[in-house]
Amino acid sequence: MASGVVQLFCEDSGHERFLRPLIQRVAQEERVHVDLSVGSARGGIGRALAEFVLFQRMLRHAIHNRRPDLLVLVVDANCTGWNERRRELQEAIDLGLFPRAVVGVPDPHVERWCIADPLAFQAVVGTPPPPDPGKCERDLYKRLLANALDRAEIPVLTGPTEIAPDLVEGMDWTTIDRNCPSLAHLVSDLRSQIRQFAPR
Repeated sequence: MASGVVQLFCEDSGHERFLRPLIQRVAQEERVHVDLSVGSARGGIGRALAEFVLFQRMLRHAIHNRRPDLLVLVVDANCTGWNERRRELQEAIDLGLFPRAVVGVPDPHVERWCIADPLAFQAVVGTPPPPDPGKCERDLYKRLLANALDRAEIPVLTGPTEIAPDLVEGMDWTTIDRNCPSLAHLVSDLRSQIRQFAPR
């Protein structure tokens, strides 16, 4: 079986809850074993990018650490737009450290990915997802997701993306291709890179 080390660096714990199971699912579908390491920031895009630069500097000087086979860097688009944020993230990557990297940009926020497959959402939550307003507004998708979980009487301890692992498990990729281009792009790029991992 092929295997590799994947380094995930994302904006916050909400992203981590979604991306851990996503990376593992894509790897399993490709029959690849991944050792997943996670780093995440707190405090938004500026803090995330600053901490990512620091993380790269520390990794460059860590003599005994094995460098990852693949970097997955994920930060929300917010209202900047998918293309501009993607370019910004790509420019922040030290290609000497990470010659193979995948950039993910939830557009505008990761909570939108949670409602991208209505059937998966219905199966997990027991009610249809809220309608996607298709616009950018601070915390809009977080509120929509939190309100849907509240109506379904699903307890939330740390944030509405707690349900992300169950959603990711049931998502249909054809539906994602149709409903959520930013997520579909990430899945496609992940699959392409993971397929290139070497056999043990």
